Amino acid sequence: MSALGILTLLGRDWTLAPAPLALAALAAALYLAAARRSPRWPPRRTAAYLAGVATVLVAVDSGLGVYDDRLLSVHMVQHILLLDVAPPLLLVGRPLPLLLRRLPPRPRRCFGRGLVAVGRLAHPLLCLALYTVILVGIHLPAVYDATVRSATLHALEHVAFLLAGLIVWWPLLGLPVPRGRLGTSSHLLYLTAAMIPMTVIGAYLDRQMSIVYSVYAAPARALGISAVADQQQAGAVMWVAGSAVMALLGVAAVMSAMLAAERRQQIRDLHGIAP
Repeated sequence: MSALGILTLLGRDWTLAPAPLALAALAAALYLAAARRSPRWPPRRTAAYLAGVATVLVAVDSGLGVYDDRLLSVHMVQHILLLDVAPPLLLVGRPLPLLLRRLPPRPRRCFGRGLVAVGRLAHPLLCLALYTVILVGIHLPAVYDATVRSATLHALEHVAFLLAGLIVWWPLLGLPVPRGRLGTSSHLLYLTAAMIPMTVIGAYLDRQMSIVYSVYAAPARALGISAVADQQQAGAVMWVAGSAVMALLGVAAVMSAMLAAERRQQIRDLHGIAP
């Protein structure tokens, strides 16, 4: 599937399945209602969150969702959107802090304590481990073929990828800060480690000369496409495009963290506060 073909799928064959559309509309409506009632809530955070919701909808309801069980290359583009594009946008939107602002005092305290407890458990190394287990586990041939054959498992796979993306991006972008906070010098190391599973899986698929996921053999033939060639293209998408997207967004997150740390230090210096 060429880049032009992927762009075509993004603009056609929309299914607008009721469940994803309803969930996306609900997530957007609740966020907008809370943002409207929060004085001086940054518009850029609202824009990022809505872009994240829209990205999820594009991944599952556009032509990508129609062809993801026929062409592995299309499925990999869908994975990149759910793993590496939607999660950082959603986290930049800061939905949890916004929710805390709008809750009544007692629920706010309970919810806040729960978030702090989760943050204490969520060490960056644990986030990396969970992300790797989900990513590698789903790409095992038996598991992957089963998710393509079953609509229910396929939907759960999408949820798992979105969850894996939120987990791996949380130490870079999320709140509350996980235990074992990343310093500016360790951000790049974390990002590099996070890129390894996707790179390895992509490279493996790109170099294979036989079909790894048998479920794609018949649909590819029906479309007049070589299943092996499509698989190699899927590996290249995951290896090159996926790693590039993750690197670009990760570097942007690292730069943002460094600028934020510099601003905090300037404030300390201005007020004579020891670091």
